[in-house]
Amino acid sequence: MFAMLCTSLLVPFLLATLVPATALPKRQPSTWESPFPGTILSPTRGQLFQFGSELPFAYQVSSWCEPAFAPFTVYLTAGPNPPVFDNVTADGTLADGSYLVDFGKFVVSRFGLPSPGPAPPSTLTMPLLNVDFTVVSPFFIAVIEEFQGCPASASTCGDIAVEYSLASVPIILGANS
Repeated sequence: MFAMLCTSLLVPFLLATLVPATALPKRQPSTWESPFPGTILSPTRGQLFQFGSELPFAYQVSSWCEPAFAPFTVYLTAGPNPPVFDNVTADGTLADGSYLVDFGKFVVSRFGLPSPGPAPPSTLTMPLLNVDFTVVSPFFIAVIEEFQGCPASASTCGDIAVEYSLASVPIILGANS
């Protein structure tokens, strides 16, 4: 009798606790913008390059929150304005169609730790692109840096797993040689 009473009380209780859990909306991934981007040291603003040539590249990662690793991705974008953070996806990449070239993801290792990815190169090779210069201008080198494990602020309610920053520099590209 006691077992039947416990079972008859326990089943409705368990069902009542499951119903609200199934009614919760799926949590959408958030993209948080870090207010502390790194700095593109090279190429410099307005520097001229040809398609198919190498351009010097140097990026100083941000010292915001000092993570063990500082991964970042480098892009070539085009348009009348620099790339905007609205084009950064939840996984920290620029949205398809918002860039011309993805040069790759690189990692700066701190504290003498072995790097989990390729180190940043000192040059980037500008691919040959079929670009109509009357339509596409100017060009930008853009870097999205990823920050993991940074302290949360009151505005984020302590709920940030990853933040991203976006830095860019305008460059001039000449016709294919």
